[in-house]
Amino acid sequence: MRDKDLYAQILGIKSPWQVSGVELALSEGEVTVHVEQEEGVQHCCPTCGEVSPGYDSRKRKWRHLDTCQYKTILVADVPRVKCKEHGVVTVSVPWAEPGSGFTAMFEALVIDWLKEASTAAVSRLMGLSWNAIDGIMQRAVKRGLSRREELSMTQIGVDETAFKKRHDYVTIVSDQEAGTVLFVGEDRKKATLKAWYESLTGRVDQGILPLGLSQNRT
Repeated sequence: MRDKDLYAQILGIKSPWQVSGVELALSEGEVTVHVEQEEGVQHCCPTCGEVSPGYDSRKRKWRHLDTCQYKTILVADVPRVKCKEHGVVTVSVPWAEPGSGFTAMFEALVIDWLKEASTAAVSRLMGLSWNAIDGIMQRAVKRGLSRREELSMTQIGVDETAFKKRHDYVTIVSDQEAGTVLFVGEDRKKATLKAWYESLTGRVDQGILPLGLSQNRT
């Protein structure tokens, strides 16, 4: 099997995308996989899905899972289109989310590691900055929220707890019937809880009975 075909299968690259070349830099410990689109592909606006005329392309890079302990990088010229409604926007690629410098498979591995180890440990192991890890976590949370069913709780519990045995507190809101966490605030202020509650407008019946609300919030 040729290296291009091998990496196309490893990465799940399918038409209209294809692996055009693979470069191995032994001295740098990196494998670079070049991906390109087939000719004559019609592009759509990633926001509304309307077929839009091409505008230009931008070279992008994404880190993928290591290959035989070699850091693996995807490189592609990603087209931009000019949508009538949304202006100039970058088309979506099937291997990564918009704005991410990592493939979806790499981000999934990082999330799995974060379930087992601290952020500091994952940072050292994967060679990632804390900001990079935070971005991966934020995108994972966003995906989870988008998959969550419409909220239908009638009773919520509000509690506060110290973070990592220090005096840094977080607010935890949970669905008392389902036993699931709905929200984690960065402090224990009433304004934080109020902002979350107001964000539910249009998403859930507002006839909710809060349980266990602390009286010493500021």
